[in-house]
Amino acid sequence: MTNFESTETRQPVDVLPIRDFNEIRKDVASRFFKDPSYTVFDAMYEMSTSAEEYVADVASRYPKNALWVGGSLGRREMLPNSDIDLFVIYDEEDYVQNNIRVDGVDKFEIGHIDKKKLGDLMRYSFVDANRFIDGRKIGAVPATDVERMIAEVSTPDRQLANNISEYFYYRYFDFPQKTTPMGPNLKYSTGSSRDTIFFNMISRMGTGQFPATRGTEPELAEVLRHTEARYGLRPPMDAVNLMFTVKNVAISTYDATNDIRDRYVSHTSLESIYDFCKDKFRALGYADPRQFIDGYMASRREIELTVDTLFTKALNEHPASDQLEHILSLPKEDLTEACISEIDNEDSEYPQSLIAFTTWMMMRNGTPSEDMDKIAESMVSQPIDKVWGGLMAVVCSQETADSTLSKLADWLFENEKGAYLLKLITRNPSTSKETKAKTLIYYRDKEIIL
Repeated sequence: MTNFESTETRQPVDVLPIRDFNEIRKDVASRFFKDPSYTVFDAMYEMSTSAEEYVADVASRYPKNALWVGGSLGRREMLPNSDIDLFVIYDEEDYVQNNIRVDGVDKFEIGHIDKKKLGDLMRYSFVDANRFIDGRKIGAVPATDVERMIAEVSTPDRQLANNISEYFYYRYFDFPQKTTPMGPNLKYSTGSSRDTIFFNMISRMGTGQFPATRGTEPELAEVLRHTEARYGLRPPMDAVNLMFTVKNVAISTYDATNDIRDRYVSHTSLESIYDFCKDKFRALGYADPRQFIDGYMASRREIELTVDTLFTKALNEHPASDQLEHILSLPKEDLTEACISEIDNEDSEYPQSLIAFTTWMMMRNGTPSEDMDKIAESMVSQPIDKVWGGLMAVVCSQETADSTLSKLADWLFENEKGAYLLKLITRNPSTSKETKAKTLIYYRDKEIIL
């Protein structure tokens, strides 16, 4: 049970009609795991529709609150084991006055933020802000201020810089840190929603729809068709169906192994997943666990390659493509000078994107620590929104010295409006215990979505 009491009355509200919602969750899970004709998109539609009805019922009981739903429900991509991510957005003067109470539903996460802090988050952060850019209003209370904020920050430069930063982060920092006997961890890796989200992000960048205009069906289904129409890429529908099925079954069967890193990707866990819904997998053509594991690995590769191709095509069609191509052509030893030049350039049309791209290329190529120190020193003399994507690369690079990471932690504590970059410093293997301990304190203090 998730239980949020009102800070005003400390009295329970009426019991919400959660039984029907939980029964729908169980029913969708049963069909999703057993019926081969019931696809991931069928499950997303049914779960998202029922969850939206439930949250709308919650919203009706708190008529003065603007509610914003993010994550999988925001994209109408909710599945039986998905969380509900709900944000309560206040005018600054009303902050912490009307907390929401929810009874009886697990997998329900709720955050509170006032509009001023949300505006800062939108302007001065990328990944922190994506929790809202990736969502939508829910309930009867208008959220025009939030929609306006998203539209204002979603410039072509910001969109491209965000995509560059997210893509290189997942490819060259996040995935390698979560390796398992079967490759990167399924829950957070390529082949899961962390990879398929690039279809959504790149499609929005191409259409210019910010906030995303969503119909009644899952956004992923729409953007996969858009991928085929715009770029001529065959959408990996079967692979996506298998990946999301495996991921959701994994959450139901993770106790099959005691190693947390193997719960989602290991021969043991995959064999347990196959056994859990073998009738469905056999109907899909996987006669035994070995064929299933081979098919799973092939599906992951198909999704990864499609995303790689899509990302390349999106870069090639962007107005900044010639400048990006020039950066790619530079020798490794020239990247530092090129990056500093772009950081200092006051007339660049795409400063966020070019700084992010150059710095991530340096991170990928293993630029020496003294050069990363020079880059960091140049960046902290600039507005944080201009260099955010590049800073993300610096704090992720294992070549960045602990002394530089420590100085950046101090600077971010004073200047970062979100907390994501501080969090990444704590995850960098080059960070010392002392720097990590200090940065964790900073991170907890700066996390503004309560």
